[in-house]
Amino acid sequence: MNKSRFTPIIFLFGVVVLTLVSLFVVVQVYEFRQDFSYLQKLKQEEVDFEVKWGQLLLEQSALTQPSRLEQTAIKDLNMHAPSQNELIIVKP
Repeated sequence: MNKSRFTPIIFLFGVVVLTLVSLFVVVQVYEFRQDFSYLQKLKQEEVDFEVKWGQLLLEQSALTQPSRLEQTAIKDLNMHAPSQNELIIVKP
């Protein structure tokens, strides 16, 4: 008799525990999906930054070529190669 009297209570307890565990699993899956989505976004940003870095390295390489520097010095700074008369040799 005692067994049959406690069976609905045990069943109800089991249903409550199962419901709580199920809700916990749903919350965990939702948080996992949010975190995974955020991770994918960060990985895409990393790829974008790597592409931008490569472009900046190419631009730096192009801007620091000796011919480019010489053209800029002549055009913007009005510089020129010194003539023989402008050269001063200093001996130690």
